[in-house]
Amino acid sequence: MPALGTERLYTRQFFEVFAAVTLFMGGFALQFHFGQYVEFVGGQVDTLGRILSLSMLGTLAVRFHIGRWVDRFGCKPIWLWGTTVVALTFGLIQFTRDLWLITLLRTINMVAFAAVMTTVAVFAAMIAPPRRRAESLGTLGLAGFTGMLLGPTLGDWIFAGGVDSITPYRVFFSASAACSLLAGAIMALVKLPEGGGTLAQPGDTHRSAAAPCPTEKEPLGAAPASRAADPIRPCDTVLAGALPEAAAPPAAPPITDGETLRVILAHWPGPALLISVVMGMVFCLNVTFIERLAEARAFYDIKLFFIVYAPTAMTLRIALRRLPERLGRTRTVILGMTLMAAGVFLLAGAQSQAGLIVPGLLMGGGHCFVFPSMVDLGASALPPTQRGAGTSLVMGAGDVGMLIGFAALGEAIDVFGYTLALRVLAAVALAGVVVFALGQRRRRAAHQARVAPGQRRATAAT
Repeated sequence: MPALGTERLYTRQFFEVFAAVTLFMGGFALQFHFGQYVEFVGGQVDTLGRILSLSMLGTLAVRFHIGRWVDRFGCKPIWLWGTTVVALTFGLIQFTRDLWLITLLRTINMVAFAAVMTTVAVFAAMIAPPRRRAESLGTLGLAGFTGMLLGPTLGDWIFAGGVDSITPYRVFFSASAACSLLAGAIMALVKLPEGGGTLAQPGDTHRSAAAPCPTEKEPLGAAPASRAADPIRPCDTVLAGALPEAAAPPAAPPITDGETLRVILAHWPGPALLISVVMGMVFCLNVTFIERLAEARAFYDIKLFFIVYAPTAMTLRIALRRLPERLGRTRTVILGMTLMAAGVFLLAGAQSQAGLIVPGLLMGGGHCFVFPSMVDLGASALPPTQRGAGTSLVMGAGDVGMLIGFAALGEAIDVFGYTLALRVLAAVALAGVVVFALGQRRRRAAHQARVAPGQRRATAAT
């Protein structure tokens, strides 16, 4: 496998992971019909919201530690553990009708899912050249969109024959479990980078206060205009490839939880975390409430939404994969989140399958723009030796958004109906865009005030 920081991105290992992620996400996206099972065992839409919201509490409880586990043990062991647990919980849920036990199993399932997805994000960032990390995240994310296309379509087919017996639910959960196990088997054969997929390599160290590493205004891997006082920055050992042996800094001591917390607070990526919360709230629609909306409005099938959503996201991600580098990550996030808000607003008025087409186009396009740049903005704020923790921080903010969104949307839909609930969500998403833009402007101004005038030209737009 290419050394960290080389220009080659699309390797055999990259595409093996792509296949594993496609299978894993296909099994997860099949669970977008999970609300069907909740209704089968006697729950309503507000019950569904509470189950899914409570399941996110478990994810939040361990999210910070997931990043540390990835940094310490590597991507592969966490992936294998996660896919196995996901398969086991899918296999067990189908045998109970107790809502509390369903909630417990779903919570364990989501903890394992979060662990797997953290390894994917870290792996994508780790193998990419410094200035192509967002592209790597985005391209590997195509696997997620492929799974999102296949899963709901398979779900519609499984339930096409009726939902009144336990048989389709057996097939439903067993298919998700099989996808997870196959994804784990593929990853077991993948040769990951040295260290088994950990980010900390020999010679890694923290960023020095005197020589800060790249920020939102400095493209990662770019050389400052003047290196006279800073010939080598510690983070370049990870972000730009290996240094000459004589210049390599000493190995860093093990990182404690307290030190990690201090680093996170010192590099707090507030705007990126906010937009992750907002995106998590919007994504609650994809995960379950679109299926419930279709059921309530008697057009049932949801595959048309995802048939539009996923290919739109995939096509734009391929065609515009360098957009974060050219337009800038901040502007890319603003564009994407605005599209998603518009899609949610139009989805509120959908009365037939045809009404899902335009929302699917807008929300799919928005998703493909927001996610890789959002993760990169948040994770790159932390030192490279703690990128796993940084990635977990951003994705944990998304968990917060889903925790809020599942509970709030479930209750709002139950009381006010889909139209008003979804239009309020669209307004919240737009408000989040405004606050994000203002926060990024403030961070940029603070950074410009710290750097030397000669470096400002070198750290031009992102």
